[in-house]
Amino acid sequence: MDTHPLSHKRPSKLDRFWFGAPYYPEHWTAEERRNDAQWMQEAGFNLVRMAEFAWDRMEPTEGVFEFGFFDEVIAELGAQGIQTLLCTPTATPPRWLTRKHPDMLRVDANGKRMEHGSRQHACYTHPAFREHSRRITRAMAKHYRDNPNVVGWQTDNEFHCLFSETYTASAERMFQAFLAKHYRFDIQSLNQAWGTAFWSQSYLGFEDIPLPKPNHPWPPNPGHWLDYKRFLSHAITCFQREQINILRATNPKWWILHNGIFGDIDYRGAFGEDLDILGYDYYPMFEVDPRTRKDSGAFNLDRARALCGNFFIPEHQTSGGGQNPFYTPGPEPGETRLISYQSIAHGADSLMYFRWRSCRVGAEQYWNGIIGHDNVRRRHYREIQQTGQEMRKLEPELLGSHVHIDCAVASGDLDVSAGGEAMRLGMRPESHYAEQAHQWLHRHGYQVGCVHPQDDLSDLKLYIIPHWTVFDPQWTPALKTWVEAGGTLVVGARTATRDLNNRVISETPPGCLRELCGVKVVESGRAPAGGRSFGIEANGEELETVEDYYEKIEVDKGVEVLGTWTDRFLAGSPFMTLRTTGKGHVIYIAGHLSGSVLNLCLPSALDASHCKPLRSTDNEWVEIVERRKRDARLWFVLNHHAQQSFSVKLPAGVDLLAGTCIQEGEQDLEPFGVRVLRLASDR
Repeated sequence: MDTHPLSHKRPSKLDRFWFGAPYYPEHWTAEERRNDAQWMQEAGFNLVRMAEFAWDRMEPTEGVFEFGFFDEVIAELGAQGIQTLLCTPTATPPRWLTRKHPDMLRVDANGKRMEHGSRQHACYTHPAFREHSRRITRAMAKHYRDNPNVVGWQTDNEFHCLFSETYTASAERMFQAFLAKHYRFDIQSLNQAWGTAFWSQSYLGFEDIPLPKPNHPWPPNPGHWLDYKRFLSHAITCFQREQINILRATNPKWWILHNGIFGDIDYRGAFGEDLDILGYDYYPMFEVDPRTRKDSGAFNLDRARALCGNFFIPEHQTSGGGQNPFYTPGPEPGETRLISYQSIAHGADSLMYFRWRSCRVGAEQYWNGIIGHDNVRRRHYREIQQTGQEMRKLEPELLGSHVHIDCAVASGDLDVSAGGEAMRLGMRPESHYAEQAHQWLHRHGYQVGCVHPQDDLSDLKLYIIPHWTVFDPQWTPALKTWVEAGGTLVVGARTATRDLNNRVISETPPGCLRELCGVKVVESGRAPAGGRSFGIEANGEELETVEDYYEKIEVDKGVEVLGTWTDRFLAGSPFMTLRTTGKGHVIYIAGHLSGSVLNLCLPSALDASHCKPLRSTDNEWVEIVERRKRDARLWFVLNHHAQQSFSVKLPAGVDLLAGTCIQEGEQDLEPFGVRVLRLASDR
């Protein structure tokens, strides 16, 4: 288990760069698999992932374990220097188990029970399912304890990928027990926290509390819903921990990860603390527009890094594909290599391509892999083979390094996202505006990332909190210290207006941030549309319509007004303010951080913070990201355009892929071009 402090700057403790693919030998005949180990070795692989969906192969009937098939495959791969990341196969319990315990099948909010025939159909709270999950994990761990080719484990597969809610009887009992412990067995503390006096919701005992269901018949109590989402994270953490405890007790040398980043899991909490490294399954082609793909990809990768520091990619998109009801476009020639380097630049310390061979059967027939359905190697294989050869050159430079950023948006808090979801009020989630701010900075060439308020902010010059309505007052002192030391904080409207029980605060907004921001909100509401829309003026420019929300604010003495509302009863009242405190600044924006508002407001924040773009060109297709290790600096220079070359001004250093020294000056970057530079030490 990693004992380094939790931070977006935390490197992984992996002793090598793992490179490979998820592998499903159970889908293929021995003849079809005959060349796999050799082809993988020639592609530069040193790892495959196996068995996450093979419970029925390893335990075909209850209590009868058969590992011989995987033993042979693991040995064949090991002979070629390819090691194995095994998975606990609990995402797909076998049919004999669901027939024996039909009440373990998950139930949705409408009372519909899931059926066998897909995945993630079992409820993680069900005692029998947990017992059998422990048993298969224990049997696998015991069998592979001394196998030198098994180096690590993945727990389950993509927890909460399809949906997170569960409404089984076992889930309700576990939820009630969770609440009892959380509120120290004092039901009146729960009633107070949730405000159950509203709508006659008071409870006499924890056994009275149902699972909250949306629109049954109306939205549930916001505190009830927030605690339910905390419970879902708790339940999956308990389920995973049972497996991890077995694995660590069997062989402490194994490293353990989980893959995916999905909703209603506190990755920064106990769930992530139990892991050695967090895995993020990265499918950038879900963003179908190539003009915005590099920006959305950067945000998602940075969002993963905010949770744990450097991460592992157990599934990286190789080609186009999908399953009902979607089918993504595929990377063009050279693009898989490009997005692989974008992943590494943003913090991936290992990478596996989904999948080794395109499958001919099942729901994922069209999730295309490295090898085609006809078992032929083509451009995807050759491109990954090139990347694999390059990884051996870069491995010593990458391991132990971290991504360096100057500015960040707040990210990675379960209470914030779940609390906001409960009280969306028809507006976009805070994550939408976080992405808008991140992408604006990324497109303009700044070193931007995602950082939680509890994290180390010391390297940041600019930090943006985009409408975190649920806000922990304990974050405020560290923010204040950081600002006074020279940071520039940007706070969006509605921030810190609800507490950790999802109740509106009694103080004048922005509550615990009021003094730091130097403003108070005296009126707020939805911005009207059409002829009654509100506009703003800032930096000599005007915007006719502000999206979604308005606040009328008053400012404290000494606070500078940088922008104003321009319409009707808001006309002349502050829209954007700046308070100087110590060496730093706090900017408050009394509306939502949409793209048009960012265009007017972020230049002022950048001026105050003295942030400078890393990229010398204003070409938005070019991306530059920096990783650091002690005094060494690595630049990843990427051209995301499929057809055009660009001239980019680069510093002196060593081109690690070409093995040549370059002088400071303009360099041509071909379509989908990649440069990895170790900068000269005198920079």
